[in-house]
Amino acid sequence: MEKYKGNTIHPSAIIHPTVKMGIGNFIGAYAILEENVVLGDNNYIGPHCIIGDVGESIKFFESERKGVIIGNNNRCTKQVTVDSGTVNPTVIKNNTLWLKNAHAGHDCVIEDHVQLRCNSIIGGHVTAQEGSKIYLGAIVHPRLVLPKNCIIGMGTIITKRIVLVDKGIYVGNPGRLLRIEE
Repeated sequence: MEKYKGNTIHPSAIIHPTVKMGIGNFIGAYAILEENVVLGDNNYIGPHCIIGDVGESIKFFESERKGVIIGNNNRCTKQVTVDSGTVNPTVIKNNTLWLKNAHAGHDCVIEDHVQLRCNSIIGGHVTAQEGSKIYLGAIVHPRLVLPKNCIIGMGTIITKRIVLVDKGIYVGNPGRLLRIEE
């Protein structure tokens, strides 16, 4: 793995030959980085994570993978999945936190300092703006924008009918605005 010098890669990890990687990254046991993945510096990709698999959109199963672009200083603990873009690359910017079983669908844009906690799911084409937090077991409908610093509470379901605001805290099923943080 001379190509990825300056990184720590577990021998069981599977890395597609098209992957581009900066330095200081850790790739854990049985992690998979698929084609057209670009990984910046100092990222932690834990055991059993799958980055760049085909987007789960029925009409795109046979399409070209647009890939995943990951910035710097991101942490994906265990079993995190990030789908490849189908129209544009899926983008994860910097300093994000992904806990066990978190999932981002195809064509998402995840801005700086976003957190996806255990078992949280965001559908395809979602933009999670800076500082958004999606807590345990929460689900976000595809093609929505999570405003800056909003919090999606544990088990909350965000549907397309919910109006989301900056610093809003959302709870319930369907989600509703609990309050706005000052």
